[in-house]
Amino acid sequence: MKKILTASALALLIAGCAAAPTIDSVSATAPLTLSVDGQPVLPKLRPFYSGELMYVPARALLEYYPVELKWDNAHKKLSLTTNSSRSVLSPGSSAMQVQYTQTDGGYEDKLEGPVLLKEGHVYVSAGTVDLLTGAVAKLAASGDTVSITSGDVSTSVRVPKDPLAVAAGSSGKVKLYAARKQGSTYKGFILEVNGRKHSYNWESPRLVSYPPELHYADVDDDGKPEAIVILSLGTGTGISQEEVHVVKPEVWKELAVPTAEKAASAAVSSTISLDQKDVLLQLEVAGSSPSKYTFRLPDRAGDGGLDHFGTHAGIGAVTYYKVADGKLKAETNVSIGMGESMGTLMLDYKAGNGGMVLGTIRFEPHDTTEQYVEKEQRSDD
Repeated sequence: MKKILTASALALLIAGCAAAPTIDSVSATAPLTLSVDGQPVLPKLRPFYSGELMYVPARALLEYYPVELKWDNAHKKLSLTTNSSRSVLSPGSSAMQVQYTQTDGGYEDKLEGPVLLKEGHVYVSAGTVDLLTGAVAKLAASGDTVSITSGDVSTSVRVPKDPLAVAAGSSGKVKLYAARKQGSTYKGFILEVNGRKHSYNWESPRLVSYPPELHYADVDDDGKPEAIVILSLGTGTGISQEEVHVVKPEVWKELAVPTAEKAASAAVSSTISLDQKDVLLQLEVAGSSPSKYTFRLPDRAGDGGLDHFGTHAGIGAVTYYKVADGKLKAETNVSIGMGESMGTLMLDYKAGNGGMVLGTIRFEPHDTTEQYVEKEQRSDD
């Protein structure tokens, strides 16, 4: 079934309707409760099973899909209208009519099961909700609650009760919430510290495998802990990017933090050259403990020469942030050619210039590239 990517396609959202016969027989089961994004909703409208299909009250989707609903009692049809389309749903039908303009003929989209009218309210199958909206509706392990989690195409109109992250060591008093979800993106966050909340307009992808991280530590050494939020911006072959935010919660001020790529690029210089059949990478790391590395890659000049390897190493294709030992740290890689990583730059941040600045930096070759280090020189050699 084609997934509808607009809220208007969710003609599954129903309010109370005028009297009409129940379309399908409903199996008798123990009463279930319903939650949306971790919060109990609609206590009087309970999910149920009809045959093999679990049904949920369509009105629940109003918790995270802002739409205008209108019930036509004469024709027993529900219209759902947004700024981009109009959809019509009829109890008893397993198809939905979708129209994007007043003049087009629209099309019919099949649903997983028939829409049911029960005690004046419309219900849709949990699978239909999933297929059309990306929202996941499933029975909790306890067996008494059906949980709906907003999908990729949703625009949240509520702040979930359950936080995205809780800072370790904060006794549960430092939490991070999504302020709003739009499509596959978090559009803003809410930071809670000791019962107080503040909103920030940070944005990041909604990546299930890489959820936001939250830490609580005195990373600027002023005697007061900061809230540190680490957001994943995306991953791919040879690429992984993160973003860090450091907040002083007593005044809700965000401290400026140079990205690992920017801070490292200012402290590292490099040149790539050819020596007959070999490729040479010379890397110089400045700072309190300067160091120099020379890599010799034997018989690699024929791989495309400097057109392939470039004349300078790249920094920052893979970047991670963390908080350890009370310090904000980062790791970012050094690469040549088409993302061939040679090693990792390890950064420690410290307070400075009204925010955070680079404190120390050092370079570590990878286990697989250390064999190519022809010369290593440090300031204490």
